[in-house]
Amino acid sequence: MFLGMFRTTFFLVSICCCSFYWCHGCLEEERTLLLQIKDSINYPGGSSLGEYWVGKNCCQWYGVDCNPSSFRVISIDLYDVREEGLGLWYPNTSLFAPFKELKELDLGGNHIGGWVMPQAFSGMRSLRKLYLFSNNLSASIDSLRGICELTTLRVLYLDENRLNDHSIPKCFGNLSLLEELSLSGNELKGNLPAFPEMQSLRMLDISSNNLSLGIDSLRGLCGLRNIRNLDLSYTNLDERAFLRLCLSNLSKLETLSLLDNDLGSYSIALTGICELTALRVLDLSWNKINDHSIPKCWGNLSSLEKLDLWDNKLKSPFNSLTANNSYVGSIPQCFGNMNSLRRLSLSYNQFTGTIPSSIFQNLTNLMVISTSHNQFNDSISFSTFANLSKLIHIDLSDNARLEVETEHPHWVPTFQLQSLFLSNCILNKGGGSGIPTFISIQQSLETLDLSHNFLKGTIPSWLLNNLTVGSLILGGNLLKGPFPQSTQRNNSMLQELDVSDNFIYGELPSNINTLFPNLIVFNMSKNELQGTIPVSISKLQKLGMLDLSQNNLFGEMPHGLISRNNTSLKFLRLSNNKLQGNILPKFPNMTKLVVLLLDNNGFTGAIASNMLSSPSLKILDLSKNNLSGFIPSWLPLLTNLAILHLDGNFFNGPIPSEVCQMQNLHILDLSNNKISGSIPSCLPNISSWMKEISINVDIFHPRVTTILTTKGMTLTYEGLPLSLMTIIDLSMNQLTGNIPSQMGDLKALHSLNLSNNILSGPIPESFQNLESIESLDLSHNKIVGTIPPQMVQLYKLSIFNVSFNNLSGAIPYEKQFSTFKESSYTANPHLCGPPLQRSCSCNNSSQPRDNKGEEEEEDDSTILDSPLFFFTCGWLLHIFWDFGVSLPFSPTSTGDGSSLVQWTGALIAAI
Repeated sequence: MFLGMFRTTFFLVSICCCSFYWCHGCLEEERTLLLQIKDSINYPGGSSLGEYWVGKNCCQWYGVDCNPSSFRVISIDLYDVREEGLGLWYPNTSLFAPFKELKELDLGGNHIGGWVMPQAFSGMRSLRKLYLFSNNLSASIDSLRGICELTTLRVLYLDENRLNDHSIPKCFGNLSLLEELSLSGNELKGNLPAFPEMQSLRMLDISSNNLSLGIDSLRGLCGLRNIRNLDLSYTNLDERAFLRLCLSNLSKLETLSLLDNDLGSYSIALTGICELTALRVLDLSWNKINDHSIPKCWGNLSSLEKLDLWDNKLKSPFNSLTANNSYVGSIPQCFGNMNSLRRLSLSYNQFTGTIPSSIFQNLTNLMVISTSHNQFNDSISFSTFANLSKLIHIDLSDNARLEVETEHPHWVPTFQLQSLFLSNCILNKGGGSGIPTFISIQQSLETLDLSHNFLKGTIPSWLLNNLTVGSLILGGNLLKGPFPQSTQRNNSMLQELDVSDNFIYGELPSNINTLFPNLIVFNMSKNELQGTIPVSISKLQKLGMLDLSQNNLFGEMPHGLISRNNTSLKFLRLSNNKLQGNILPKFPNMTKLVVLLLDNNGFTGAIASNMLSSPSLKILDLSKNNLSGFIPSWLPLLTNLAILHLDGNFFNGPIPSEVCQMQNLHILDLSNNKISGSIPSCLPNISSWMKEISINVDIFHPRVTTILTTKGMTLTYEGLPLSLMTIIDLSMNQLTGNIPSQMGDLKALHSLNLSNNILSGPIPESFQNLESIESLDLSHNKIVGTIPPQMVQLYKLSIFNVSFNNLSGAIPYEKQFSTFKESSYTANPHLCGPPLQRSCSCNNSSQPRDNKGEEEEEDDSTILDSPLFFFTCGWLLHIFWDFGVSLPFSPTSTGDGSSLVQWTGALIAAI
């Protein structure tokens, strides 16, 4: 008892002394070393770790872990802490060696080019894990030699260091205890003699190299008899290189990844896989594997748990395998022999026919079935999967001709799914096209996608009341009726609800925030909703995407929708409704908003500067409303704005020159307004119109669509095509003056529309530099002069319209311009040559008169037709003849009246 009390007392005293006298949770010598490492990372003049590595207890610093008993540092995580602008970093290894218990060191992503005192690695006897990926160790040929001293090392990651075969020292063979080695993303060709000496190696990743360049690139791997996981993805393997792998020696291999190589036509090479009897995971995605590549012996891979043949060229594969079976179809019976199979992935191929039910009878361990994005064209019943009790994931989506029946024959599922994808197939055609009823007893379901299936009927309330579903996608069906009523309160896990493109009518629930408090994505677009937008939507604190477009909603936008505190809204689309009032509330808070689409409504007023609360905004569409006032000069403060639609409103005044500061602008549409003044000559300052720069594709989720008018057509753009599109549309305004010649510098511009204005002057010759232009419309203006012949070099130009102008001269009818029809040049009376019927005679090639001249010509014609004109001329001629006045030329008519007019003019001048 006394001994116990003594120990307790000693422990308490130790804690007190440690707290108040000498102990700070880490050794002072190691704290000093960490501060020196911090200075080295920051050199010269960086600020990394400045706010983290402060205080006396270094065990509480960012990325530092200590042994709770000895208070010594056991782990240092410095991933990606050195600033790129500081250049290469050459750490002093002697700063790490004194950490006697250091077991794990992560220096990845720090632009390391080599080491100072690499021999100090020999002192790091406790180090087990070293992460050096994403550096530049190829900068020094001896940068890896010091690592050979780490003879106790178990894990080494050297990914993405630009290493080649000469960068790997032979002494790597000293790392005999190494179990994991990653060399992916380098410049290796495969001549790596150290591998045979690494007998403890269990995981080797040499993906994303160019192993096909080394004739014996894989022979060095033949001795790795303990290897369990081998990744050779993205290595440009061919049959010759693959056969040198000696697969028969790798009898313990469990995972083999061969993504994106060139093994598709080599059945001999793939036969070697049959030797891998312990194989559990085989990934052959993106290998161009065809129907004749797969060998018969694959049916012997009884330990295989995951088989991934995603995105190959399989149609009716394995014909050789099924020759002795009665089965005829696209998936072979031999798959049924793989009793250990847990994951079967055959997506993104060209399978046809049916999915045979017989192969699933023995696959009782199957957890994942994925056959999406194929061309199956028969039918399958879900009763086929009834006894697969371990199933958690089924994906049969995007087989547009596959009939899926879930109601007949009667069956009872033994599985509890986590995810079910049945989009874009033919669901329950024989049973009324209703929502599958077995879903009502799935208590673990998290993701359900039944979109684009022509489903009919109403949405059952039990579907929305499922407490586990986080994502429910029912878009693109024929569902009708009002939004289902629910008694659910606050316990729904639903985060994504997509019921777009159906026939749901009535009003949205007034208590939607209590029905679905965790909602992040809400899409009810393309329905028949009526009424106002409920204020309760403003109370969905996690809402990031809201799409209520193409409905019959009216009233004002709820002010709280974009003015509440800490809004997470990134995407807001209310297009094509009947909304009114001001475009935005007075005090918006849209700091994260990226996409704002409010087009085709009845909003009024001007665009207020409160929109500046959205610095992340990239797409803004306010077109086809009743907005007025000037185009705001503060728009450039939205520095990320890439697409701006203000067309179809009542804006007036000039285009502000500040628009030229919008360096990320790809699409500018100000058409169909009352804008006046001249076109700013500074538009070429916008870099995105001068060189190809795509908008950040991350924002172009499939839901982001924009209607653009180009090439004479109005089309809907989305995804990558939208991110690359560049357009200027200033048509149907009151712009005057010349077209700035600087616009010819917009080499990345795809479409330019300046039609239906009052522009004058010539077509700039600089337009020959619009090398990316596909559509150019200058019609309905007062443009004069000739069409620059150099423009025939614009080989991408497919739509060209200069009709209803005052152009003259011969049309350059060659190369791309030989494809344009007469309608491109209509109502230019002084243009000539093909495709017009007017030939280019000397009379037709003369320059056109201006409007005043045309009026004078009309007056001349009137005078010539007047009897008084001929009486007066006859009287004057008689007087001149009597007095002997000499006329400058003969008044002989040429038939067109021109000589007579000239003679009359001279006669009057003489008087």
